[in-house]
Amino acid sequence: MPPQTKCHLVEESRAEIAGMESRNTVIRYGKPLDSERLKRGLRKSESITAASNFSRAIQSGNRLVRCPLCDHEERDLIAKVYGFSYVECFGCGSAYVEDPPSAEAISAAYRSDYYTAANRALLANPETINYRLSNVAIPKVSFVLEHCKTGSKRWLDIGCGVGEILAAAQKHGLETLGIETNAMESDFARSHFGLSVVEQYIDASNIHAFKDRFDIVSMFSVLEHIPDPPSLLATISKIQKRGDTLVIETPHFPSISAFSQMAFPDLINRMMHPPLHLFLFSVKVIESMLLAHGYTVRARWMFGQDFYEFLSTLTEKIPLSGSRLQKSLAALTNEFQQTIDNAGLSDEMLVVAERM
Repeated sequence: MPPQTKCHLVEESRAEIAGMESRNTVIRYGKPLDSERLKRGLRKSESITAASNFSRAIQSGNRLVRCPLCDHEERDLIAKVYGFSYVECFGCGSAYVEDPPSAEAISAAYRSDYYTAANRALLANPETINYRLSNVAIPKVSFVLEHCKTGSKRWLDIGCGVGEILAAAQKHGLETLGIETNAMESDFARSHFGLSVVEQYIDASNIHAFKDRFDIVSMFSVLEHIPDPPSLLATISKIQKRGDTLVIETPHFPSISAFSQMAFPDLINRMMHPPLHLFLFSVKVIESMLLAHGYTVRARWMFGQDFYEFLSTLTEKIPLSGSRLQKSLAALTNEFQQTIDNAGLSDEMLVVAERM
């Protein structure tokens, strides 16, 4: 990596934060979380092995000539992960998989036993779902409702997963509909939360069925999975009217989690996990894409699990597990994470935007 590139990731992230704070955008930093409880039952060593085997079985594709997000050509290789190349775009500051597999291979990945089993363990887990609802979904929904127009009544969640976001929205009295193509997750959303979920993609062929029906449309952990995020945003913009709210949560770059994974690319089971996460988005590119499709950002929340990611990865590398050092650092996870969030280096961002 060229010398000027090594430090500009942090510098540009701080510059983005400073630029945002000078505008009429509400920004929140930090969200306390018990990551150990959230990942109860997950054995990281086994998860890493499964992630590696899954990714290495998929053939990488042709090298992209331009960034799919901003159309810029210049980029720098930042990590080789399980046979795929992650690069940083010099135009928008995002990271993306430079050699993504075919559309057919990506589609097959989301129907795979690996993907379904991983999401069953992390998301459709009776031992953790109530904690996820109370400590993950409800705070996010409350944040959205604080920053969208008063009187919102209907919420559409695209890629609703197991349904905790919509369950939280219903607690606020909203009517809800979920879109989820993974059968295991949609079944869980219906059986556990009693939600209405349709198993289909939303595209130009069916947008008339959703047009002007929902005050709030959300995509939590969706954009990073698809090869052409601007195209999906263009589609979504056509079903919303002036004053409606669009909610997007994506992996953020640069982040401490990304730096940890760039240092230990053979110990990855989340975030920079190809080809599931094709993109890690900068604040800059999310803002520019939203603006290009008729939205203005009203609020942004920076948070993540970076310190947990770093410490758990380090523990895989060296024998720290159970030591006084590991226990002491683990007890301070939220304090360390708050510092990371305040620096603009969290691995997640939640954006609330308004259709203009």
